[in-house]
Amino acid sequence: MEFEKMEIDDPNRGETHDLPSLFSSSGTDFLIRNNGDKVGIDSLIDKKVGLYFSASWCGPCRQFTPTLVEVYNELSPNGNFEIVFVSADEDEESFKAYFSKMPWLAIPFSDSDTRDRLDELFKVMGIPHLVILDEGGMVATEEGVQIIREYGVDAYPFTSDRVEEIKEQEQVARREQSLKSILAARSRDFVFSADGRKVPISELEGKTVGLYFSLSSYKKCQDFTPKLIEVYEKLKRKGENFEVVMIPLDEDEESFEQTIRRMPWLSLPFKDKTCKKLARFYELSTLPALIIIGPDGKTLHCDVVETIEEHGTLAYPFTPEKFAELEEIEKKKRETQTLESILVSGDLNFVIGKDGLKVPVSNLVGKNILLYFSAHWCSPCRAFLPKLVEAYHQIMAKDNAFEVIFISIDRDQSSFDDFFSSMPWLVLPFGDERNEFLRRRFKIRGIPAVVAIGPYGRTLTTQARQLLQAHGANAYPFSEEHLKQLEEQIEEMGNC
Repeated sequence: MEFEKMEIDDPNRGETHDLPSLFSSSGTDFLIRNNGDKVGIDSLIDKKVGLYFSASWCGPCRQFTPTLVEVYNELSPNGNFEIVFVSADEDEESFKAYFSKMPWLAIPFSDSDTRDRLDELFKVMGIPHLVILDEGGMVATEEGVQIIREYGVDAYPFTSDRVEEIKEQEQVARREQSLKSILAARSRDFVFSADGRKVPISELEGKTVGLYFSLSSYKKCQDFTPKLIEVYEKLKRKGENFEVVMIPLDEDEESFEQTIRRMPWLSLPFKDKTCKKLARFYELSTLPALIIIGPDGKTLHCDVVETIEEHGTLAYPFTPEKFAELEEIEKKKRETQTLESILVSGDLNFVIGKDGLKVPVSNLVGKNILLYFSAHWCSPCRAFLPKLVEAYHQIMAKDNAFEVIFISIDRDQSSFDDFFSSMPWLVLPFGDERNEFLRRRFKIRGIPAVVAIGPYGRTLTTQARQLLQAHGANAYPFSEEHLKQLEEQIEEMGNC
């Protein structure tokens, strides 16, 4: 799961509108509540107003509306902020059902002239869309949805200036970071244990702490959590001064409760505002993520998920010195790598041929091997496959000391079988544990990906896909010397 950073673009910022003329038409001079009560437009005078363009048929709208309701309910007691729902629903029944969940005002569904005029006036290209007007009717921002998603009620009055102020505060917080400044809230100076006990944050000071950003319904988190539990419990048994605090990003409380009961570590409360603040503070871009805070309260490392998957407890205490030590280990592995060291795991010492028979890995030693990471559900993979098949046949025609092994990222056996049926080479069985090991070993971030292994078992390149796309079979055998010669030939041809 990946997260996008917010960029604010307000082409109409600074434009001023007269509220009575903005919301009224020839036949309607009022707004409505979800109980049918009429509210005069003049009630909006001297208030900040959000125009919420949304519809019940829009999935992102239904996801965002509860967040907006939460922000509105927190601000409404102040009496100086109001929201007006501008519906894009296609019938009144849908409008009423959706509006029933909103505590704010709306333009009557019957007043389609005003709704259409506002759509055109604010150039609404997609929904949900939230335009914020200040007390004088000036457009403060048209990026209200993004701002509230990112910063919540803290961004009030939802202006670009306020967003910049929050960013500056976060920079100060980074410089003056402590465990308490990271984990505590105004009304909370504790975290929870799995049995619901409140644990003061002060008890964590002086420890190495892992902030575990997780979403219980997300498969990658489900896959990583058992590995982290194993590492956590081993370190605890060794008496290491280490703790994990889960930063839950769940939307469903029942899922969160079921998850936390199985965890041996601590957690922030469900839907605690600090969770999203920390995701923003650390510029979270993927899940799961494990951020390490050192005994001094400062950030040691921004994500050690892959390191734990690769090295387990050897990665502790996650210091720069430890990472330098691990890099030396990795360097030695690369220098002594053989085909068997990456393709054999216990009794799993074979690949599968097109005839379904087992082919011993030992039979492949001395050959040039391509590891082809791909999946049927991936459209770029399906587009690349014919080019790889063509290159495979061309290379095999001149050198049979060559083979391709399909490393599947498919989600089910049927898709795997269907995709492999169009390939002329070898494969690791579906669900084979070596698939995941190889993805980690070669740090496969996206597919299709092709890794070239030389006849001595060393990695020649992890960019073989790009080389095949650029040069086809001419990229073979993917050695540094050959690729240099290829570049020189291309350069000479260009100079002719």
